[in-house]
Amino acid sequence: MSPTFDLTGSNSATFSFAYAMMGLYDADELIVSYRTSPTDSWHQLGSYSFSDWSNTYDELFTLDELSSTFQVSFLGHSNGGYYIFIDDIEIASAGGCARPVNLQATEVTTNSVLLGWSETGDEESWTIELNGHTMTVDVQPYLLVGLDSQTEYTCRVKATCGGGLESEWSQPVTFKTMCDVIIVNDDQPYFDDFEASEDFVCWQSEILSGEDGWVVDPGYLFPNNTAFFIWLGEEAMLVSAPLDITAVTNPILTFKHRQRSLGQFVDELSVWYATSINDYWHLLGDYPYACEDWETITLALPEASDAYLIAFKGKSNEADGVYVDDVWVGNDPGVGVDEQPSFAATVSPNPTTGRVMVETNANEGQVVVFDMLGKQMLTASVIDGRAELDLSAFAKGVYVARISSETGTSTIKLVKE
Repeated sequence: MSPTFDLTGSNSATFSFAYAMMGLYDADELIVSYRTSPTDSWHQLGSYSFSDWSNTYDELFTLDELSSTFQVSFLGHSNGGYYIFIDDIEIASAGGCARPVNLQATEVTTNSVLLGWSETGDEESWTIELNGHTMTVDVQPYLLVGLDSQTEYTCRVKATCGGGLESEWSQPVTFKTMCDVIIVNDDQPYFDDFEASEDFVCWQSEILSGEDGWVVDPGYLFPNNTAFFIWLGEEAMLVSAPLDITAVTNPILTFKHRQRSLGQFVDELSVWYATSINDYWHLLGDYPYACEDWETITLALPEASDAYLIAFKGKSNEADGVYVDDVWVGNDPGVGVDEQPSFAATVSPNPTTGRVMVETNANEGQVVVFDMLGKQMLTASVIDGRAELDLSAFAKGVYVARISSETGTSTIKLVKE
């Protein structure tokens, strides 16, 4: 509970603060309130309950019900989480200058970033500080250009209001520009085993929903570094640097992944590509099943370009996370210049009520069907490019068929009706 403030000298005021919350499976609750006098009831301004191990958040409220004995309070309620942090509490009258909040760095490229923040309407300009260097701007969001590639930047902003009043600095944000285009050819493949650093080199973690994304796991669970999608998140993509693969004869992607189940739940992995930063994402492969041991996947890369992007998308079902390692992009050594590079497989009919036919462009191979927890349900051999599966005794639901041969592996969802 705060001390009392006399806010009667202004028609309105702003109240801002920074906060962070950490938990494992359960999140604590933070309730923010105000009252106009010691005898007044508390009035709730906001309630927060989540877990984010990486970020600090800002909140800003406009206060209209002012008094000479104004107070704010922060009520923490434990639900089995770890911590609630509060910092940078500020109450500014309308005649003052409120600090910018919710500073975000988005649309990061090799040499630019889009900076945006919340404003109250009293600002005339803002000062941006980037790695110790400052500049003044009069619009937001602001596109900052001329940055160095593969460089980490820390940024913060303060406002200038009427009469030359200046606000306090905002909470800082840190971002890293993308790498320059990496040249890949038949003699020079691209490889990353995530051993070079305890942070990503030339990869970007983009949170799609939730608060957590991809990190480098520095050997906590495995003897070597891996890319790890935190199970506390919801959805996030791990995006490569742009790759020039136009000189690769038959470009392929090879990687290892592992998704361990937790009870009946398993987190999901999918793999995507885009031909440039302005292209839509296209699905390459989908791996929603439990994988207790490392599985190696090989995928042909279509639509080669000089700014090719590869992304691993993790989706949380509150299981044990998604691990990816040993990412390799290069020429398929088993395919000649005039041959088709990719291994292809189809399953029909899909959905099915019983029997399905697997057809591949490889003469021999193996089919393994798993349920969504990774339990092996059925195996069959591919002979002369075909294999028949009987799912008549299976319960209704979604299954995964992993079809493999010497030339590649394909994973296909099967729906039993």
